[in-house]
Amino acid sequence: MAAELTQCERLLAYLRERGEVTSLGIVLDLRILNTTGRISDLRAQGYDIVGTRDQAGVWYYRLREAPSQLRAFG
Repeated sequence: MAAELTQCERLLAYLRERGEVTSLGIVLDLRILNTTGRISDLRAQGYDIVGTRDQAGVWYYRLREAPSQLRAFG
């Protein structure tokens, strides 16, 4: 029986797959309500997640990875 991925693991995979994502996209696609909390958790683990806000006030997040961080869960 495979272990279920944590919210952080799912979010990290989502960022890797999509590139740049919105907070709303994270909520709707992953059902993670506390997106800022999970972003903070990933940053505390050493991941470089960049947040930017557009002129309409929508937050976008993207992951900047060093080659040594590129790996898959599973």
